Amino acid sequence: MITPIHIITIGLGGAFFLGFAGKKAQSFAAYVMLAAIAAMGIISASWLYQLWMGNISAAQIFTAGFKPPYSINLLMGLNEAFLTTMINLVGLLGALYMLNTLKKAGNHAIMVFLVFVMGLNVIVMTRDAFNLFVFMEIASIATAGMIIFTVSAESMQAGFKYLIATGIISGVYLLGVIFAYYFTGTLNIDSFASANLMLSRGGSLALMMILSSLVLELKPFPANGWAIDVYEAAHPGISALISAASATAIYYVLHKFIVMADMQWHQVITVAGLLTFVASNLLGIQQKNARRLLGYSSVGQLGLLVAILGLSPVLGGKLTFVAATILLSHYLAKAGLFWLSGIVKSEKLEDWAILRSKPLLLLLFGTFIFTLIGFPPFPSFFGKWTLILSLSKAGYYYVIAFILFGSFLEGVYLFRWLGYAIKLDFSKLAEIKLDWNKITPVIIFGLLAYVSGFYVLNITDGMRGFEYAPLILFVVALYLLDFLPVAVKNTIAIAGLAYLSYTILPGYYNDDYFRFVFGVIFLIGGILTFIAGYHYTGKRAGFYPSA
Repeated sequence: MITPIHIITIGLGGAFFLGFAGKKAQSFAAYVMLAAIAAMGIISASWLYQLWMGNISAAQIFTAGFKPPYSINLLMGLNEAFLTTMINLVGLLGALYMLNTLKKAGNHAIMVFLVFVMGLNVIVMTRDAFNLFVFMEIASIATAGMIIFTVSAESMQAGFKYLIATGIISGVYLLGVIFAYYFTGTLNIDSFASANLMLSRGGSLALMMILSSLVLELKPFPANGWAIDVYEAAHPGISALISAASATAIYYVLHKFIVMADMQWHQVITVAGLLTFVASNLLGIQQKNARRLLGYSSVGQLGLLVAILGLSPVLGGKLTFVAATILLSHYLAKAGLFWLSGIVKSEKLEDWAILRSKPLLLLLFGTFIFTLIGFPPFPSFFGKWTLILSLSKAGYYYVIAFILFGSFLEGVYLFRWLGYAIKLDFSKLAEIKLDWNKITPVIIFGLLAYVSGFYVLNITDGMRGFEYAPLILFVVALYLLDFLPVAVKNTIAIAGLAYLSYTILPGYYNDDYFRFVFGVIFLIGGILTFIAGYHYTGKRAGFYPSA
C-alpha cells in the first residue's frame, strides 16, 4: 500500500513544480494538476477498498520518525479513506469542469487549486490540533483566492467577507487549542479525548471555543450571511467545491471533537443544527436566484448534519450510517446542481426551463433534486428513514417534528424549481452549449447517485435493491419513450404506479403500517396527480422521466 503521506507530497510537490512552469504553459500546468489530484485520489481510493474489504486495518502515519507529542500524526482509517476519496473525486471533476477557467487564470490559480484539495485531505487525516489549524488556514486562504476567479464587485466583496469571517473563526479555534495545550501538555486530538477536558473549568472553556469555532465554520443560522454571498458570487465550480468538499472536511473535524463533549453540549449543537435547518429552508422559499437558493439549501443540509452529530448519544451505532448517507446525498446533489447552474448560465429560476431542450440535463436535474430531498432510491432516504425510526424509539418527537418541517420547507422550493423547469416556456431562452468537460462531471455524479443509492439499499435492514431494479428500468423506459404523445406517456405512468401499488402495498399493510401510510401518500397520490396530466397536449418532453 502507498502510504497516505504521499497525498501531501504529491500535492505540495506538484504545486512547487508548477511554480517553474512558464506563463505560456497553462495547458501543461492544468494537466499536471489533474494528474496530481488523480494520483491523490488513487491513493485514498485504494485505502478505502482495502479497508472496506478487511484486508488491512487503520494506520497511523508519523512524521519525522517520532511519535506524538513529538511529531504530527495522520490517521488513515475507513472514515478518512471514504472522505478523502470523496474530496479527491470532486476535486478532480471540479478541476475538469473548470479546466478552461483555470487555464485563463494562469499557473498561480492552478497551484492554488491543487493546494486547496491537498489541504482538505490533511484536514481529514490529521490528529494534531495545531496542524489542523495550519491546514484550515491554508484551505481558507486558497478558497478566498478562488472566489475571485470570477472578477466582479460581488465576488470581491464575498471573498473579503469570507476572509474576515474565517479569520475570526480560526482565531477562536486557535485560542481554544492554546488553552487545551496548557491543560493537557499535548496537541494530539486523541490525547485531548483521554484527558477529559470537561472535568476542569479551563478544559471546558478550551473545548467550548474549539466546538464553537467548528460549528461557526459550518455556517449556522443566523451567522451565515457571508457564506450565502460566497455561494452566489463565486464561480459555480468553486461553489460546488465549497459545498461538497470543504463542508465535508470541516464536518469531520467537528466529528473528531464532539466525542469529548458532555450531554449538555450535544443538546446545544442539536438545537443549533435544527434551527439552521429550519430557518435556512424557510429563507430558501423566498429566493429567486438559483445559486443563492442553493446556498441556503447547502447551509440547511449542513445544519441537519450538525444536529445529527448532536444526536449521536441517541443514535449510537447508527450514527455513521445516518450521517454518511445524508452527507453523501448532499455531496452528490449539491455539486451536481452547482455545476448545472454554470451550464444554464442564468440567475433566474424560471430560466431553468431551458433544460427541456436537453432531456438528459432535465433528467439529471430531477435526479439531483430528488437526491437532495431524500426520495428513494437515493442514499439520504435510507439515512433519514433510520434517523426518524431511531428518534421515534427514543421518544424524541419534537426533533422529528423539526426535521420533517424543515424537509417540507426544502421540498417546497426545490419542487417549485423543478416545476419551473418542467412547465415554463423556453422558446425565447438562449440555447445551452454543452462542453464535454462540463457535462462529464454532472453525468458521473448523476450516475453515482443511483449507484450509491442502490448499494445503500442493499445494506439497509429489511430492504433489497434487486426488488427495486424494475423501478429504475421503468424510469429509463419513460426516458426512451419520451417522443410519444403526452396521453400515451401519461397512461404508461399511471399503469406503472398502479402495478407498483398492487404489488407492494398489501405487504406493507401486513408487515409495516408506517411504511404503508407513506406508500399510499406517494403512490396513490402520484396516480391522482398524473390523472390531471390528460389536460395537456403535445409531448411534455422530459416531464415523465423526472416526475
